[in-house]
Amino acid sequence: MRRLLPVLACLFALFPRPLPAQPPAAPGAEAAPPDAAGGVRRQVSDERVFSKTATCFYGPHMDQAQARRLCAQQARGRLLDDAASGLGRDAALAGAGLSPKDLRAFVDSLLAVAVADEEVRQLPDGLAVRLTLRAKTPNAGLGDRLTAFAANPELRAAALAETEKRDRLAGEARMAAIPFGADREFRAKEMENEMREDAAFAARRVVPGMSMGSVKELLGDPPAIKQSVIGPETYVCAGYGRVWVVFRDGVVACLRSRLDYVARYATDCHCAGNYATILKNE
Repeated sequence: MRRLLPVLACLFALFPRPLPAQPPAAPGAEAAPPDAAGGVRRQVSDERVFSKTATCFYGPHMDQAQARRLCAQQARGRLLDDAASGLGRDAALAGAGLSPKDLRAFVDSLLAVAVADEEVRQLPDGLAVRLTLRAKTPNAGLGDRLTAFAANPELRAAALAETEKRDRLAGEARMAAIPFGADREFRAKEMENEMREDAAFAARRVVPGMSMGSVKELLGDPPAIKQSVIGPETYVCAGYGRVWVVFRDGVVACLRSRLDYVARYATDCHCAGNYATILKNE
């Protein structure tokens, strides 16, 4: 037994007794702040983010600075439409009893707006502008701001006047723009890019010998199609943007950047003619 005493003393020194468990906090007591190692305090934000893109076209009399300013006013009005509609469904705002004009003015007063993207194109008959605005509401204090707005007639009147002015400028900007002009211009550019992408994809993935069904599954229905019969062979030419897939008797015979009319065949749907236009051939 005497021999065991030194051994037990060493064991107790190496393995000290665990600290007693902390008693649970009393009801209503303030919780201890989280420490740097393990605690993360959850934060709730009132911030909302909205964005709006406007495309605007103006005649040749308009300079770029004025065109950008008018398009920004038009986009700002549409952005406010979206923000007022979105925030109007918020429980706090919906229960505040604000009139539609007051609600719009209050939301307008919250928005911090910045230009997220802008593109201006000089065209022979005018200017095309595409502009994207991004807006954020404050990340805290929405309830306090709403209370102050509802309780202060002067604050509310100033906000209403500012929003009415902004809406008037947005209406004048819409009147100054030529309807659908910029939409056509930018859509044409997007279609050109899509056609280029379709052509590159087709050139990579379509190979001679593939069936019509396989090509359709890969690329979808072609926007353009032609057919010809040359001797015993039947050709079908499917246009995908900037590339033509030419089928002979139901399978891919070649890919062309454009079709080439050959007089002796009396057609341009084939795999002969100008070989500089052939991207792939069997």
